[in-house]
Amino acid sequence: MEKFALGCIAGVATILFLPERGLLSSDFLFGVLCVLVGLNVYFYWRRRFSVWGGIVLGGLGLCVGLMISHSQVLHLLQQAQAVSAQNVTAEFRIQKIQHIGDYQTAIVKNTANRQLYYLTWNDSSPVKAGEIWRLEIRQRPLSSRLNQGGMDRQAWYFSQAITATGTVKSAVKIGDDFSWREAWFHQSLRQTADLPQQGLLLALGFGERAWLKPEAWQAYQQTNTAHLIAISGLHIGLAMMLGMGLGRAFQFFLPTLWISPLLPSLTGAGLAWIYVNLAGFAAPTSRALVALFLLLSLRFARGYCSPWQLFVYGVAGLLLGNPLMILSASFWLSVGAVFCLILWYRIFPLHAVRWREQPIPSKVRWIFALFHLQFGLLWLFTPIQIALFNGFSWAGFAVNLIAVPFFSFFLVPLVLFAVLTNGSIGSWRLADQFAQWITHLIMRLDGYWLAVSEKTGWILTALLTFCLLIFIRWLYCERAAVGPPLAAHGHSRSGRARLGFSLENKPAERPFIVSGCLLLLLFCAVRWGYLWWREPDWRVETLDVGQGLATLIVKNQRAVLYDTGVAWEGGSMAEIEILPYLQRQGIVPDKLILSHDDKDHSGGAQAILQAYPEMELITPSHENYGKIDRTFCLRGQNWRWQNLRFDVLSPAKIAVRAENADSCIVSVSDGIHRVLLTGDADVATENQIIDRLGKTDVLQVGHHGSKTSTGSRLVRRIRPEIALISSGRWNPWHFPHPSVVERLLRAQSAVKNTAVFGQISVHFNGEKMSVETMRTDFPPWYRGFIGESRK
Repeated sequence: MEKFALGCIAGVATILFLPERGLLSSDFLFGVLCVLVGLNVYFYWRRRFSVWGGIVLGGLGLCVGLMISHSQVLHLLQQAQAVSAQNVTAEFRIQKIQHIGDYQTAIVKNTANRQLYYLTWNDSSPVKAGEIWRLEIRQRPLSSRLNQGGMDRQAWYFSQAITATGTVKSAVKIGDDFSWREAWFHQSLRQTADLPQQGLLLALGFGERAWLKPEAWQAYQQTNTAHLIAISGLHIGLAMMLGMGLGRAFQFFLPTLWISPLLPSLTGAGLAWIYVNLAGFAAPTSRALVALFLLLSLRFARGYCSPWQLFVYGVAGLLLGNPLMILSASFWLSVGAVFCLILWYRIFPLHAVRWREQPIPSKVRWIFALFHLQFGLLWLFTPIQIALFNGFSWAGFAVNLIAVPFFSFFLVPLVLFAVLTNGSIGSWRLADQFAQWITHLIMRLDGYWLAVSEKTGWILTALLTFCLLIFIRWLYCERAAVGPPLAAHGHSRSGRARLGFSLENKPAERPFIVSGCLLLLLFCAVRWGYLWWREPDWRVETLDVGQGLATLIVKNQRAVLYDTGVAWEGGSMAEIEILPYLQRQGIVPDKLILSHDDKDHSGGAQAILQAYPEMELITPSHENYGKIDRTFCLRGQNWRWQNLRFDVLSPAKIAVRAENADSCIVSVSDGIHRVLLTGDADVATENQIIDRLGKTDVLQVGHHGSKTSTGSRLVRRIRPEIALISSGRWNPWHFPHPSVVERLLRAQSAVKNTAVFGQISVHFNGEKMSVETMRTDFPPWYRGFIGESRK
């Protein structure tokens, strides 16, 4: 069974990297499955389940995983590719609210074809999960911004089985179709409407985080306690224990003959199932429920599974039930945390900790257990956190030591009690008071978050892995000479017992653990070496910021940023795309050049300048964006930065507010290659500078490909090898204009549009020049271009 389960996991895992053309059809896989079933029957009948039998059984699991996952993926892709950009009117059921506030977003289901949509709902009247509406929507195929190391929203869409997006144009409510969970949730929503910590209470009670305040979510995320907000295995285990306690209390009133372990186990499993249902069967809760039911089945069948086997069976069961959850970060957080805990307790079990050569006294054992647990998570889970969030909190260990017991033994039981008792006797208010206290405590410890670049992350991972190897070596290397623990005799033959550790047995998995650590060390070294080796002399990065512009000139981990993307009330592209990218790459910007003052180019300037107050601001207008000292962009200026020459070609004078014609046009050269950044300069402005231009390798196409820019004279004069266009896929101006694209193609330019390719990187190495895009010709199936043909 273990080999079969591992094969199933491997089969489902293939959807993480296979392109669309690499997905296998169900007909082909069914034929292979029949052959493997026949071989398994043969080996079982002849009782030859040796090495070959295990291989065939693993192959059978692999085929099952491939068939279930690939068939579901192909069905989703077929639905997604059939979506066209048009207006659609149909009946929809609200499945889940994703965001509330000045606008709403929701996951809805078309009641006719059961297709899931992600809708933006620009309406002040709130909608509820379970309601049925007749909607007129502006339907769009799936698409998303795509930057290196950033969130892949298109993958998230597919992980939720969403195959189309849209914006609501008009809506008429038809009726309600509430499930019992949704009815409970709406009732709790009304009961907690005036409570300050409503968002946290609803997140803990129902797994709904749309009502959580952004500052509270940020505080929990940056103190390594975000796992406490999501209903996870810890909370489901607590519900199980509470249910078993209630079952045992009920047995107190029963005759002795009726008392058995069955009732407490069933009441515990029942309460755990109710809590998982309240959480909407999210990945962490489903994983915990599968594990609990496996444990109960083994207990009543008097069977046994090692922790590793239980882990493998649980993961295989989850992925076979919903293969697409492997695309979500929450799945990897949940599975990674459980893996780290099992590994830690196998390497360094709690019973190995001793006090004065005696077992830890039972009165304080829970304190040692908490320290032991959190220290193991800090050590082993930090690389996973760095990989997913590009950082960790220095205060995370201390905050978890305080927060975990209070959440586990007080807040979560209070919330669960309030939900089950319908908020009677002021239970919601009591839970809110406790939630305010613990949130205030956590927010006081905020501010210790350390952003980690990708290269530094691999170094830290290698360092933690190396320390783990040394710890394993120190813990087990002299076991043969030490013999059984001597605590009972009051003395010890080695210094280990005096240090407070005593191990009776080495884990059977120790060679595999050591081998795994060595492989991880090798992978970290190879990955870091590859990142170092592929680093060019310098590069131009056109980030995917939708309908806007943000270009980076990068050399020696320093950068000049040209424009900052769009901003809106409450946020900007600088905050959600540019700053995270700089932190992931470990890049420090020295200068900020603003082409002009339109919001899609300068909207994020203040956010960038606040994050890097020492950087120089260069602008063609009197707007200062909160920075007193700045440099004006004027024709004739030039400077050298990192041995690159920057020449300003326009404007001739400083404007009060820089418009498109006042754009700061800059030429960047290393003496071999030339890059021309034009902002939103129009054809008239281009014609004024055309005499000072020569052969140009890379052109940032003006005004996102508008027909008012990138004129024929400019294209014939510079004949760029690469033309970079930064635009949003569904922009209302339909940029880039077909005439501009045709003009560039006639000049034999390689036209790259961020709306199609995502982030575009141009690398320069001596006389060589190469282009890399986030969306390639053979991307993983979930990153492919969905819908109408490219342009």
